[in-house]
Amino acid sequence: MKIFFAAILGLCLAAPGSATTSALVRTYQPFGFGSITIEPVTCYAWNAQTYLGDALRYISAKNIPPNFEKEPGENLNLASTSQLFFDNDYGSENPRRLFMNADKFVITEGYAREDIVKACLECVRRVLPAAYLKTPLTFSASPENKEWMGKIVDEFNRHDRSKVFYGPTP
Repeated sequence: MKIFFAAILGLCLAAPGSATTSALVRTYQPFGFGSITIEPVTCYAWNAQTYLGDALRYISAKNIPPNFEKEPGENLNLASTSQLFFDNDYGSENPRRLFMNADKFVITEGYAREDIVKACLECVRRVLPAAYLKTPLTFSASPENKEWMGKIVDEFNRHDRSKVFYGPTP
C-alpha cells in the first residue's frame, strides 16, 4: 500500500513539471496606420513552449483591437495580413536557427512589399535574445518573391542587430 501511495505522489509531483503552462509573451507587431509602426504587444500563450518561439510566432498573430463598434475591427497586423510567419528551433543549442515562411506572401494594400518585410524583420530583431543576435535568418518563398526577399534577408543577416533595422529608434 505504501508503494502505491508513493507512486501516486511521485506522479502528482512530476506532472506539473512535465506539462506546458500558459504564459504572457511580449512580442512586436508591424501595424498599418497609413504608415508602418512597430508596436509592442502582449499575447497570451495557452500552451507556452519557449519564450523565443512564442514571441516569434506571435509576430504574425492577428491583431484586432477592442473597440465600441458592433462589428469587430480589422486586423491591423501587417505580418498577419501579408501572411509572413516566423519560428526558430526550440531548445536546440547548435546550430541555432531562425526561419521566415513567406510561401503565401501577399502584399497588404497600401504598403510597399519591401517595407512590410523589413518591418517584420525589425519585429524579429526586437524579440531576439543575445544568444541569437548573430544567428542567420533563413526563409522560404514562392519563386516570384524569392529574389527580392533574398536581398532583404541578406541585408538583415549582415546588419548589426543591436541597431534598428527598420523604422525610428524606439
